Amino acid sequence: MSKQQIYKMVVTITTAIVTCVAIALGLSSCNVTRTITTRSEYWQKADTSVVIQTKTIESYNAEKRL
Repeated sequence: MSKQQIYKMVVTITTAIVTCVAIALGLSSCNVTRTITTRSEYWQKADTSVVIQTKTIESYNAEKRL
């Protein structure tokens, strides 16, 4: 075997290992975001109106532990 062939084998094996680790870490975690919007309107007889709007954003991060 030449040095080039050994180098190519090492690069291929290293790439495969890094890919497997990335897949394992990617599949073991989860991120969920939920947005809740509440709106309340009050209309008066004149041209003036009141709108109250609240927005809640909840975020969850989960990790699978082996």
